[in-house]
Amino acid sequence: ESILICQKQTLRESHQSILTNQTMVFSSTKIATVEEGKKPDENQDVTMEAEDDNFQVHPPGFFTDDEGNLKFVNAIVRYPCLIFFLVLAFCVIITILLANIVFSAGNPITEDSSTYDIYDVRSVAYDSFRFAKEEVDFLREQAMAEIEVQPVNKTEEPVRRQENFADVTYWIFESKVEGGVFSSRDSIKVMREAENMFLNHADYPKYCWLSYDSEDANSTSSCRTPFSALNAYYASEWNSTIAKWVTEELTPENIDLYNDIAACVEYNMFCQFLPPTVTTQDIAWAREIHFDIVSMLSHWDGKGQLNDNIDEVTLFIAHIKNLVTKSPFVSFFFDANFTIDNPVSMYSRSMVYWGSPMEGFEDKEAVSNTSSGRSSSASENQARKKYIIDNFLEYMEMVSAKDYSPYIRSYYFQGVLIFDVIIQILLQDALKAILSFLLVFFYLRLMVGSWFLAIVGMLEIVFSLPIAWFFSSVVFQIGYFSSLNVLCLFIVAAIGADDIFVFMDAYKQSGQKGKRVLRSLQSRMSWVYRRSGTAMAITSATTCSAFLCTIASPIASTQSFGIFAALVIFFDYVLVMTLFCTAVVVYHNYFEQGCCTCSDEDTKSTEQARSRIDSGEAVKEDKVSHFFRTKFSSFILNPKNRLMILIPALIWVVIATICTSKVEPTRTTEQALDKEHPLQKGATILSEKFSRSERDRGTKVLFVWGIDDVNRDGVNQLFDPEYTGSPRFKDTFNFNADCQKSILETCDAFKTEDRFEPSIKRKDGGLRSVQCFVEEFGAYSALNSLKNCNAVKSGEWKNTTWGVDPPFLEGNLTDFLEQDSCYGEGRNILREYTDELGWDGSSLRYAGISFESSILNPFGRLAEDVVREQYDEMISISREIDSKMADKCGGNVVMTDLNQKFIFMNNQRIYRTSAVSGSMIGVAIAFVVLLISTRLVHIASFATISIFCVLVSVIGAVYLMGWTLGTNEAILISILAGFSVDYVVHLAHAYVSAEGSTADRLTEAFGDMGISVFSGMLTSVVASIPLFLCTLTFFAKFGTFLCLTIAFSWCFANFGFMSALAQANISVKKEKKEK
Repeated sequence: ESILICQKQTLRESHQSILTNQTMVFSSTKIATVEEGKKPDENQDVTMEAEDDNFQVHPPGFFTDDEGNLKFVNAIVRYPCLIFFLVLAFCVIITILLANIVFSAGNPITEDSSTYDIYDVRSVAYDSFRFAKEEVDFLREQAMAEIEVQPVNKTEEPVRRQENFADVTYWIFESKVEGGVFSSRDSIKVMREAENMFLNHADYPKYCWLSYDSEDANSTSSCRTPFSALNAYYASEWNSTIAKWVTEELTPENIDLYNDIAACVEYNMFCQFLPPTVTTQDIAWAREIHFDIVSMLSHWDGKGQLNDNIDEVTLFIAHIKNLVTKSPFVSFFFDANFTIDNPVSMYSRSMVYWGSPMEGFEDKEAVSNTSSGRSSSASENQARKKYIIDNFLEYMEMVSAKDYSPYIRSYYFQGVLIFDVIIQILLQDALKAILSFLLVFFYLRLMVGSWFLAIVGMLEIVFSLPIAWFFSSVVFQIGYFSSLNVLCLFIVAAIGADDIFVFMDAYKQSGQKGKRVLRSLQSRMSWVYRRSGTAMAITSATTCSAFLCTIASPIASTQSFGIFAALVIFFDYVLVMTLFCTAVVVYHNYFEQGCCTCSDEDTKSTEQARSRIDSGEAVKEDKVSHFFRTKFSSFILNPKNRLMILIPALIWVVIATICTSKVEPTRTTEQALDKEHPLQKGATILSEKFSRSERDRGTKVLFVWGIDDVNRDGVNQLFDPEYTGSPRFKDTFNFNADCQKSILETCDAFKTEDRFEPSIKRKDGGLRSVQCFVEEFGAYSALNSLKNCNAVKSGEWKNTTWGVDPPFLEGNLTDFLEQDSCYGEGRNILREYTDELGWDGSSLRYAGISFESSILNPFGRLAEDVVREQYDEMISISREIDSKMADKCGGNVVMTDLNQKFIFMNNQRIYRTSAVSGSMIGVAIAFVVLLISTRLVHIASFATISIFCVLVSVIGAVYLMGWTLGTNEAILISILAGFSVDYVVHLAHAYVSAEGSTADRLTEAFGDMGISVFSGMLTSVVASIPLFLCTLTFFAKFGTFLCLTIAFSWCFANFGFMSALAQANISVKKEKKEK
């Protein structure tokens, strides 16, 4: 080192004047040329000046040695291999610890069921009931255990072979012709073929859902007929005379009359509510219509030949579809636009059934799903799956092929196959994500020029994720790990690659920065460390701050994502400045001059660069840096060119702003897969083209008395997502005779009043799907039994004194719970009313009524305005109920749905309103960080305007692409600011760090940072391209957002921000520290 210092001093004295003259000539020529708006000669080699006069000397301090070098860098240079492997070992150890700690408890990702604002009225209502039910169920089971009494569920008889429903093959048919799916015999035959592939197979009876002709053990059985409209077109008997008579009789007026008296005529129910204008002749006519239709339905078994008059069948179905008690038999098969005036259905659907337990699986433990009614063991599911794959899957794929039929396009869902389909989609999208990383890796290799540095760079990017996860979950004890955090894979790939380019470009440029920078490897790496570290620190701080804005969201998943993303960006920066920095030193010592060469000091790049400067040898820039320093900077510095940039940019920003103001919330069901994927197309048809039928599950809406608002004391979802509160019950709740009577009156209103018809789903038989245990409790109190279900349903007992006062309630309820429900198809009272009846084993803690919604369903994500309309209606009903019953039952009713649809509706509002506001906060934070780091108001202002233009441009662009503001879009918009700050911040820092006039600074900023910003942009865009091809909508849209954000960020940073600086031409005064 002493020899080098002496040599440096000698060379300095001999060449100082030459270098100074060269620098002055070059600088003056360059400035004059640029200020005159002339292009430098691009064929001329540019001699890079030795910037000794511009070299900032750092005084000795805690972090610097006597020569101004960073002590940490000195340690890296002295022990590069040791520090490299220590940092690498630290990353590996942290990753192993994370795997052992976080994954030991199972799936570390927090379930989406906890994603809501815990203080919103909808989540309060939902959790109030959920926790109350959990406590009541626990206390009841405990009470039964203490008295050694078995639960009230009666011992069931052994299940016969394939007597239970296990699975279903769901066929969806879409017409390719204007006449609809039932317009021709050919189209009907195509649908029949899809169903018959199962029915005609020899082994299907071993797997189907069997129907037994009696309860006798020796009764015969047969496979259930598919639930399909084709049963009518292939009816074993068709009475054309009855069909025509019924069609003629069912005029609009007669349809209304029949619907008014149908429940009384068919079920002897609600006869007391008949309109006074109804006559005995009307009753007789309705009975005749009823029996004629039933006689026709009894032959819809699919065992005949295709009807010669398919139009007559279609018209007959169109008429009986308008009868509320007959509609459940046909409405399932025809789309929402199918009416008497338009007897054309463009879509149809059918179900083929599978049964359980199959032969040989009777003793296997069944996995029951009470919500769907399915019961089947895992081994049985595997056997059924193998049977379907071996015998039908290839045929199913052929029938559902796009070009299979000119009349019908078919789609299918199969329960045992759906999981495999989803896994296949995930694997395919994962491969595309891997392709993104591979593209980043190979581009890194291309730009850094070393396989070693490219591998270390990718390791640094990847290791930032588990380290951030470890500090988030283990150090900071943040228990909520959002599924959104997977996006950080792509975020850090883009930002991490950008940081690597900044560091490597600084390293390459350091070889041209003068003798003081190159006097030793320590001084060179210190300059690189300061130059790149400061730039990356500013961008990392801005990006982290933008992501941390999500903490303001009331939704824990969004908060978790913002914190995790910020930690990932922070640790990516730390690893670049440690692991990658050390790798660069190793590269300098062993790989830069060739693979694994342990060259002496004289042949290393630092010494070679110093020798070239000492000899006055011209140094060529790389072509990309040369382009940005000459062509690009000259283009921006030309006033005419800036005007050419300004006019289209302003026009576009105005258009984008207008488009942004027109963005509307999604008004259709949000899609999870690509719209052309067969699974998604089938799901879209089901959710948008069909009305709700009795076979479609509806979301249960519950009105309950006796519970108070959930206790949220001590709740913090971010740190403890498992604890969201504790239940509270109303001490004033009084289930007295008056309360019981009022609840029953509300039940009757739900079942009979026309105003509730659009909201409540009808079940089998056409009656509204209302769950009211008080009806059966009252009948039990009046009749002392529920064995005569006709008497229970007739309602004549309501004219007696049936109410039970609180002192006698416990005894009555205890006996009542043991009864079989008249509405439960073999279920006892407690199982039938598991949500409505809050019996804890000794007292009734709450009581409720519920119904299935005809609009909401447990599976799809409907548009916010659709759900909000239903919510507002339910709130209106609640207020009406409270006005009549609050005093009688001792408190207000609590209304909630049991599938979190109202909660998700509020989440949609939060995402939508916080998306743009969160981005604006991110822009404001970027302004503050830039102002602090540059201390120049005009630079911070221009940069902030550039970032704002990026946000508006991205939102406007997706609007022009036809997107609406759904959940996915809102989440992605909320993180836009974090993506859009990097490039403008890099250029702003390079501009401030440069010396001289505005033109000098602009040229130097482009020369130093242009290639880094360009490489970062190109890497991110290339990495986003495979995401466009993802089947999962979220990742496809994320790829689009990423590409648009990066592209607009680069354009506005290079053309907008730098043009603004050139146009303003505001001088920057900078104090230069001299030793």
